[in-house]
Amino acid sequence: MSINWLLLGGHQSQKREVIPDQDAQKAEVVTECYCPNGHSVLSDGHKFQGHPGLSLMLKSKTSEGLLIISPVLGDRDRNFVGFERKAGEVVDICCPTCSESFPIYNQCPCGAHLVALFTSPKAHFAQCIGICQRLGCLHSELLSERDLRLYSRQDYL
Repeated sequence: MSINWLLLGGHQSQKREVIPDQDAQKAEVVTECYCPNGHSVLSDGHKFQGHPGLSLMLKSKTSEGLLIISPVLGDRDRNFVGFERKAGEVVDICCPTCSESFPIYNQCPCGAHLVALFTSPKAHFAQCIGICQRLGCLHSELLSERDLRLYSRQDYL
């Protein structure tokens, strides 16, 4: 049985709650995701719950590799490929095709940035999802555009 989590609260002291399996089945799935230049980052080579994963290039001062994340919003399932990760490190998140960095959407409560991944080939912040650049942050999972706006309005960011 997989464990799914729901974020509660607003800062580093956030608590998590297990999401019941019936609620996990209703979860939103990202079916389209693009870099600022319009390249799709969906990867059929890696599946999560039967859905293609999102393939992102990570760059740090000492390492470069891929991060494949679940397309299910709120699911923290991921695979690192050729990347030496260090918890708490802030990384640059880029397109695996053109190496273009994803743009910053806003500041995360952890002090790093939330970057925007676009849900249409035209890069527009009204159609985006986000993820934190800090490895291990509570927001290092896909956040819906609604959640991104909600955090901004409630001064979490």
